[in-house]
Amino acid sequence: MQARKDSERMAFKSVIPSVHQRKELLYAMEKTDADWIMLKLGDVNTLPQLVGCIHQAGKKVMAHQDSIKGIARDKMGIKYMASCGVDCVITMKSQCVKYIKDAGMMAAFGIFIIDSDACRTGLENIKEHQPDVIILMPGTIPEQIINDIKSATTAPIILGGLMTTREQLASAMKIGVASVATSQLDLWIPEV
Repeated sequence: MQARKDSERMAFKSVIPSVHQRKELLYAMEKTDADWIMLKLGDVNTLPQLVGCIHQAGKKVMAHQDSIKGIARDKMGIKYMASCGVDCVITMKSQCVKYIKDAGMMAAFGIFIIDSDACRTGLENIKEHQPDVIILMPGTIPEQIINDIKSATTAPIILGGLMTTREQLASAMKIGVASVATSQLDLWIPEV
């Protein structure tokens, strides 16, 4: 039963709205059919309310550890996010993956691919820490690098950063990533 529950939690629609402002959050909750919202706003005082509103809208919360003000980027900060009901925490710190999982949340490990060393280190961290989700940034990295990382893990891959056109979104889906996280509002609503 646990494996089925985890696989249901791992499903993503093609676009995850990445919100930096309250008006974007309201739009993502009310106007999109997104199943996840990437939260990049708020602080220690507002996080419980923001998470509650997102859940009330029928969506899950993917909170970026580095973007929530006043929350330490350590084990206690992660426990606090779990107590607020966050479903998934995005971390750039590989050692936090275990803490996130131990707190009962999904762990999304973000990797900035700036050169071949970053790619190599990212692959080593993926193998060692086994995150539930991998977020590659920027989303415009070469397809070969995405394929190299996909071949090293079974975790879903999300592309984030600099994804601004429908063509980029279509290309990402074509190569088999799970989703694209973007702050580009016009990509949050699928074309009909």
